[in-house]
Amino acid sequence: MQNIQTKTGFLGDKPTKFIATQISSYSVYDAVIIGAGPAGYVCATTLGKAGAKVCVVEKNGLGGTCTQKGCIPTKYLHSVGDIIRKAKSAKKFGIKSTVEIDFAVLKNKMKSTVAKLASGVELLFKENGVELIHGEASLKSANQVEIDGKILETKNIVLATGSQPKSFQDNSFDDRILSTDSIFDLDKLPESILIVGGGYSGCEFAAILNVLGCKVWLVEIEDTLLPRLPKELGLAIEKFMKLDGIEVMTKSGVDKIEDQVIVNGKKINPEKILVSVGRNPNIQTKVFEDLGIAFEKNGLIVNEKMQTSLPNVYAIGDITGRFELAHVASRQGEVAAQNILGKNSIMDYSVIPYCVFTYPEVAVVGKCEGHSSEFQLSVNAKANCLGDTRGFVKVFEENGILQGAMIVAPHASELIAEVALAIKLKLKPKDVIETIHAHPSLPEAFVDALKNLEKR
Repeated sequence: MQNIQTKTGFLGDKPTKFIATQISSYSVYDAVIIGAGPAGYVCATTLGKAGAKVCVVEKNGLGGTCTQKGCIPTKYLHSVGDIIRKAKSAKKFGIKSTVEIDFAVLKNKMKSTVAKLASGVELLFKENGVELIHGEASLKSANQVEIDGKILETKNIVLATGSQPKSFQDNSFDDRILSTDSIFDLDKLPESILIVGGGYSGCEFAAILNVLGCKVWLVEIEDTLLPRLPKELGLAIEKFMKLDGIEVMTKSGVDKIEDQVIVNGKKINPEKILVSVGRNPNIQTKVFEDLGIAFEKNGLIVNEKMQTSLPNVYAIGDITGRFELAHVASRQGEVAAQNILGKNSIMDYSVIPYCVFTYPEVAVVGKCEGHSSEFQLSVNAKANCLGDTRGFVKVFEENGILQGAMIVAPHASELIAEVALAIKLKLKPKDVIETIHAHPSLPEAFVDALKNLEKR
C-alpha cells in the first residue's frame, strides 16, 4: 500500500486537516481527476478549496505537457534566446560582448525551472487537501477508477489525460527523428535541424534553435506559416524569420525521410529532424466505447459544462480536442469543478488570447474582422528605446465596439492581456484611449492603433 495525504471530507464549509491514509476500495471521493496538467490541477485545487474530497492520479510528471515538455521549457529557452539576441546586438549600443553557450548548464537550468514549477503543483495539492497518487489509472465504470489493482469509488470522474505528438508519415520517433517531447532529451545542440510543420510549435522551435546556433529549415505545407491564424501574421513572421537566417519553405511537403530528406525534390541533410505536425488526444477507444462515452477523432465530445455523454464524467484540456492551450485547459478545469460543486458554470471560448513565442512574439485575440487600423511599432517610443521595432499592432471594431486585435511585437504575449480584457468588457475604442497609459511603454502602441481607428 502507498501512504498518501487526504482529507476526511466536509465539516460544514471548512475542509478538514490532512491525515495519512492508504488507497482503499472503501474510499468514496467527490471527484477523481486523471491527469495533473493545467486542466487537472486547476480543477483539483478549485474543488479542494471548496472542501471537496478529491484525488488526482498522474503517471508522469506534475504539470502535464505544459510544465514538463511544452510551455515552460520552451519559454525558458525563448527567454535565454532573448538574452543571446540582445548580447549579439550589443555592439550597436556601444557594448562589446561575445556569446558562448554551455548547453549542459542551459539544460540543467531549464530542468530545474521545470522541477520548481512541478513542485509548486504538489504544494498546491497539499495546501488544498488534494490527494495525489502516482500511477496509471483506468476507468472501470462511471463511478470507479482502478489504479494498480485497487478501486477508487467516486461520485465524479474528470478526464484530463492530455495528448501526445503525432508522428509523420510511416516514420517513428527515434534518435534522429524527434518529437516536440523528445527534443528536450537532447544532450547537445544539433548543428542543423529540419522542422516539419510551421504551426505555433514549429515556429517557436525554429526561432529558438536558430538563436541557439542551429542551422534551421522550416517546412510548412500550407501557403503561410501559422496557418490557423490570420494570414498576415504568418507572412510577417516568415519575413522576420528569413531575415534572421532561417530557411523557410511554405507550400512545401516532405517527400521522403531517409539518410537525406527530400523536400519538393530538393535534398537536405539535417543532423536532426523535428516533427511538429500537431498532437493526438490520449483516448482509450475501447474503454470509452464500452462505457458509452462519446468521442470523435479530435477528442472527447463535451458540452458547455465540460460534461461528456455521461453527466458525471467530465473531460478537460487537450483530450477535448478544442484548443491546445494551457490557459484554455485551466479555465475548462475551473468550469468542470464549479459544475461538480453544483454551480451552473459555462465555458466561454469567445475571448481567447493566442500567443506564439518567436522573435518578435505574435499574439491575437477576438474577431479580426470589421473596421481596422494598424500602427507600426517603429513609431513607438519604448520600442525604439529597446532597439526592437519590428512589428505592428492592428485593431478591429464593429458598431463602435472593439472586436479583436493582432500584435507582432516584443512582449506581445503580455500586451495582449489588456486587449483581451477590453474585448471581454465590450469596451469602445475611446474607453481605452481615454485611459491614461504610462509613457514610454509598449501598450501605447495599442492606444495609438485605436486612435488611428478613431481618426484622432
